[in-house]
Amino acid sequence: MMLHISLPSNWQPERIWITEVLLGQFLGLEHSLTFGRDHMVRLTASGKTLTVSDSFFANQVKTTNLGQHWTLAASSLDIQLCAESIPVLFGSPGFTIDTKGDALLSLDVFGSAFFMLTRYEEWKWKEHDRHGRFPAEASSAVRLGFLNRPIVDEYVEILWAAMRRLWPGLKRKEHVGRKLISCDVDLPFDPACTSISRLCKRLAGRAYRERSLGGLTSSVHNYWSVQRGNQSSDPYWQALFWIMDVNEKAGNRVTFNFIPKPTDRDMDNAPSLDDWRMRHLLKVVHRRGHFVGIHPGYNTYCCPQLFASSVETLRRALDQEGITQHELGGRQHYLRWDVTTTARLWAANELSYDSTLSYPTTAGFRTGTCREYTMYDIIERRPLSLQQRPLIVMENAVIDEANMGLGRGERALAAMQRYKEICSQFHGDFTLLWHNSSLTEEADRTMYSNLIQ
Repeated sequence: MMLHISLPSNWQPERIWITEVLLGQFLGLEHSLTFGRDHMVRLTASGKTLTVSDSFFANQVKTTNLGQHWTLAASSLDIQLCAESIPVLFGSPGFTIDTKGDALLSLDVFGSAFFMLTRYEEWKWKEHDRHGRFPAEASSAVRLGFLNRPIVDEYVEILWAAMRRLWPGLKRKEHVGRKLISCDVDLPFDPACTSISRLCKRLAGRAYRERSLGGLTSSVHNYWSVQRGNQSSDPYWQALFWIMDVNEKAGNRVTFNFIPKPTDRDMDNAPSLDDWRMRHLLKVVHRRGHFVGIHPGYNTYCCPQLFASSVETLRRALDQEGITQHELGGRQHYLRWDVTTTARLWAANELSYDSTLSYPTTAGFRTGTCREYTMYDIIERRPLSLQQRPLIVMENAVIDEANMGLGRGERALAAMQRYKEICSQFHGDFTLLWHNSSLTEEADRTMYSNLIQ
């Protein structure tokens, strides 16, 4: 069945893109587009019309409808969401069918989805933390309490339920959810194994935290063993191979994201990719069926020259080792992201996908979805040749006291498992980042092993 979509005539590039993402990429529906003088979005097929509210684009994006919620139980829509009610970003609650069989959906699905998927508010509000990142607490998702649910995916389900009321025979694309497991290799080597001064710093820190000298023996042993040439005694290095072992048993292929070259003396601590150990690691990752990804350094996110040089450095290393992949993507170091610039850099350097978009201080659905989608340049007003694979869970965001502070135990695992279940509910991708440097303790490995199944 072909759907005919009539759109208002303003914001045409934006409307074409968001319609293609929702109806094409997410739902897999055949559709045609026209523009007219109407002030609503209209979907027509088989003599029936579904009218959808057009609040976001019509009102020049003034604000979200703070505080509005829609309880769908009385709406006659057959749908299961994350909760009984859902926040309304743009438009208003309501779904009605008239005596002719036409329907009105008062929720602005297309405008709200554009707002979330493009991270429009990050351009509009221009708030930053000390690393130049848009802070979670400034987002609508945190302020309105929906960061823990994929609101765009829920809106798409509402739209689909409304469409099914008019066209019961309509068929959608069936998505198969994926587990996208990754490791950002910020520190392939434990600093306490590389120099006596860093070892002493580690020993002092552990003695202070643990009020005991009992746990220091292993650190000293690891240091001397590595210095004698036994690299496998380095716990950070060994964790990389453990990640491959445990994921292979679970049937997963992991992406290991590497910093190609330092761009900041304090924030980029990875060794050169010309180091023989790093070349060995690249070859092992590839030989065992996993993926090499890029983790552009701290200052690349807004610098075309540094970004391009980093991509060239990684590609040169891969070429020299005879490593070929069908795609190359990754994630920005420190999750630094400028909504006006960074995606364009990834696309300009012909990278396949980015997986940066999560908040460093809390897990959740920063873009409102757990599905991969084509990115949009809100400055140049055009789609990019780049896919976004939203990051849902980063271990540090959940575990660390300064962030969600759930620790290394059942509370943290339950929270992460809940995100995994939500992604499965919507047939989306559970995208997990866990650093090898955070897999040196048994409690971490137990959580990780449970989560990747």
